[in-house]
Amino acid sequence: DAPVLATAGGRGPAGGAGQVLHGGGACANSGNRWFDKTLQFIVGEDGTCGVIYDPAVIHGAVVAEMVDHALDY
Repeated sequence: DAPVLATAGGRGPAGGAGQVLHGGGACANSGNRWFDKTLQFIVGEDGTCGVIYDPAVIHGAVVAEMVDHALDY
């Protein structure tokens, strides 16, 4: 993704969450989001990162273990 957009949330938790969840709108990174996929890793040029997953398909504990492993290595 391109860097977090200058929004009311900024680079704080609200701005980072919006960037990860919906990409900042049609003029930003929303084209990089595939809302019908089970698991997505979001990595931004500015270091913003996150995971979007479908809890009906993957259990949250499994995703948390994967993310912990990725952050460790």
